[in-house]
Amino acid sequence: MEKRGEYEVAIPCKCGFLEKQALENKLKFASIPKEFSGHTVENFRTDCYFSAENKELAEMAKVIARNYVDQFKEIQESGKGLYFYSSVKGSGKTRLAVSIANDIICKHLISAKFATTLQILDEIKSTWGDQEGAEQKLIQDIIRVPVLVIDDIGVERSKDWIEERFYNILNGRMIQKKITIFTSNCAVEELRLDDRIVNRIQKMALPVAFPNESVRATLARQENSDLLARLLG
Repeated sequence: MEKRGEYEVAIPCKCGFLEKQALENKLKFASIPKEFSGHTVENFRTDCYFSAENKELAEMAKVIARNYVDQFKEIQESGKGLYFYSSVKGSGKTRLAVSIANDIICKHLISAKFATTLQILDEIKSTWGDQEGAEQKLIQDIIRVPVLVIDDIGVERSKDWIEERFYNILNGRMIQKKITIFTSNCAVEELRLDDRIVNRIQKMALPVAFPNESVRATLARQENSDLLARLLG
């Protein structure tokens, strides 16, 4: 604390403790799955894709992601996010989306949050039967998150109540120019969702194609091979 006139003001210490604590709180708030903890755009691998075409597509996505993080402060003013899509599960789109969130938190100290569409729906349903206004408060909390990664949009069943909630969330985030990063197994125009939702996603995010190739099994084999070599020492 430092005395300034009649008041005492908190002064950040040179050791960076307060900054480190703020960063740790933001990382905890993000709810990033442990599987993706510590992943960055820079260590996103593109050499694990089989074909040259898929490697090139993955490298292009990585370049976009890197420049997005570097220019985030300017892009944030526009509210433009990204929409990673591939028809194949395990293509790496979630890995890169989470890496962007990790980098934004660590490099820009801006709060981000990760959630699958099913997790969001489960959180909404968990408020039913609670005190009046609990659901609306939750939706407003989701709307206010500076950076939100919505994973696997399009896998949820199409129901009126689901589409109404997603419309409210996305419309609110669009109006407030909050950054939303999506991953999906289909292109935006192929989403089986209300046209109002599709239109807002088109407005809110730049589509980025991912290889239609799963690298999850390839990476798992490499990890197992490395562990076996280490254990056999």
